[in-house]
Formats: sequence, structure tokens, C-alpha cells
Amino acid sequence: MTGHRWDVSPKEARSLQEGLRSRRILTDSFDPLTHVGGVDVAYDLKSDLGCCAIAVFSYPHLCLQEVSRVFGSIRFPYIPGLLAFREGPLVKQAFGQLTIRPEILLFDGHGISHPRGMGIATYMGILLECASIGCAKTLLTGTFEDPAPKRGSATPVIRHGEIVGCALRTRTGVNPVFVSQGHRVSLDTSVEICLACTPKYRIPEPLRAAHLMARQAVRSLASHDRHDGPS
Repeated sequence: MTGHRWDVSPKEARSLQEGLRSRRILTDSFDPLTHVGGVDVAYDLKSDLGCCAIAVFSYPHLCLQEVSRVFGSIRFPYIPGLLAFREGPLVKQAFGQLTIRPEILLFDGHGISHPRGMGIATYMGILLECASIGCAKTLLTGTFEDPAPKRGSATPVIRHGEIVGCALRTRTGVNPVFVSQGHRVSLDTSVEICLACTPKYRIPEPLRAAHLMARQAVRSLASHDRHDGPS
């Protein structure tokens, strides 16, 4: 893994994104796919506490193999387009604890579908030296036409005349998710993997599991702190 210090200003963060942009690889460049990891960070709204969970599933059978959780303080403010600097320190720690390294990481966020083409999936994919895909619930940038209602339907997300992702219907009649390349993955493969990981729900199973585990961990720790606090 490569890295840098995380105590940076928003201006420095944008400069770091621009500096790493040339290292993006937008074609398939990963080992045979046997494991997919879902990455999500949950927050305690009453403090600066956050928890990153990475849920590693076998692929294509989608059996949970390993979970890594890391707690820590969230130091960087929420600024659209700079999510990697808010969640990156915890993501890097959680990834470093894994004994099973997935060939692909799915992020609850964007990849190249981003104002500087460097969303959290792309930025962390480069830093972690791991292929990555962005799978977001809402659009960050660009325009798209609504895909057909049937599962598997997709339409491109266009920014400045360039395809930077797609709106993908993972469940028939349900709102699409927004898939974009992170690092070392093509868009077609990103779509294929996201569909393969959504046998029941709108959100890919590794991401859904990571979200639930991170939220539960934050709730449990917050409840424990309240019970142990002064009466």
C-alpha cells in the first residue's frame, strides 16, 4: 500500500487527487476473481466517532468469509468530492487487517464519476493497490437517462461528453444505483460484478453487509459508552 498524511486542507486534498489521477488504470487488471470486499463507514452522529467495516465475500457464491472493523475519530469535514479524505484513514486501517485480500473492493461512493475523476473508489483503489468499483445510491456529477425498469438495464452517466459510469437497475422496478470504475476495472466488468453481487437486494451484498455491520458496531459502542458514563 502507498500512502500520505491525512491531516490536509481541502485545497491540499484536491491537489492530492489531481496528483494521483495519472495513476488510474481503467481496464481490467486484477487476478482471477475469488473474493469481493464491500467497504462502508458509519458515523456516530453525537460524536466524531466512525467505524469502517470491510466485508469479504467469496465470488461468485457470495458467502461471507471475513469481516474487518476499525473505529476511529473522523477528522476531515464532509465536503462533496472529498469523501476519501474523510473515510480514507479508517478504510486503510481496516484493509490492512484483512487476512483474505479481495481482488475487488466495492465502495459506497463514486469512482471516476467525480468532478476530478477521483472519487473514493478510485482514490482508495490506487492507495490500497487494489482493483475497485464505485457503487453509489445517488448521482454526484454528470447526467443520465432513466434506465428501463427491468433488472440489468443500464444507461450511461455522461460528464462533459465522456462516459464516466452508468445508472444500473439491479432490481426490477427499483431505483438504479450508480456504478463507475474505480481502479484497474473496466466499466463493463464493473457492471457485471455489481449485478452478480445483487441476487436479492438493490445494493451489492458485500456493501450491504458492510453497511449493516458498521452501523451496528457504532450503535453498540455508543450504547456502551452511555451506560459506562457518569450518572
